[in-house]
Amino acid sequence: MGSRRKADDSARLLTVSRPTLIGAATVAPVLGGELLATNDTVARCAAWLALDLEIDRLAVRWSQLETLMARSHRWFALTPAERRALPEAAEMFVIDDTLEALSRQRERMLQPLSRLKADTLHGVASKLAVAARLLQHEDNPAQPFVASALRELADMGCPGCGAAYAPASVTRRR
Repeated sequence: MGSRRKADDSARLLTVSRPTLIGAATVAPVLGGELLATNDTVARCAAWLALDLEIDRLAVRWSQLETLMARSHRWFALTPAERRALPEAAEMFVIDDTLEALSRQRERMLQPLSRLKADTLHGVASKLAVAARLLQHEDNPAQPFVASALRELADMGCPGCGAAYAPASVTRRR
């Protein structure tokens, strides 16, 4: 039974949340719920952003659980074996495994993204959204420029379809 529960928890955690998917999907121009055929760059950047946002969501959940474990079970005083024995900590270990897998997937996606040619403004904005996410935790002088440009693109709309050139959801600080 415990094995089945762990598998169910893993499946649930690997599912991208609806708000995350909606936020990442705003990178791509949408008309009537259908993705417009722009180019592969927009779709692949949107997939990377959805994955990155899901990693953030899971990391926040793990942090909440760690705080609870510290208060309830003196988490930091426990040995690794004692931590594993706590039923309340099972979700943390599932999240750990999931985060490791998703982080590897995110890294594998990056190199091909950098080589994609963006042939539309939406494609360029999508690549810029990825760059902004990458720079958020960097002490890099380019970060304010990238973040500013992305915020400005999020305020602009495509004259053809009306979609924002960039999603506002990726311009916020983590």
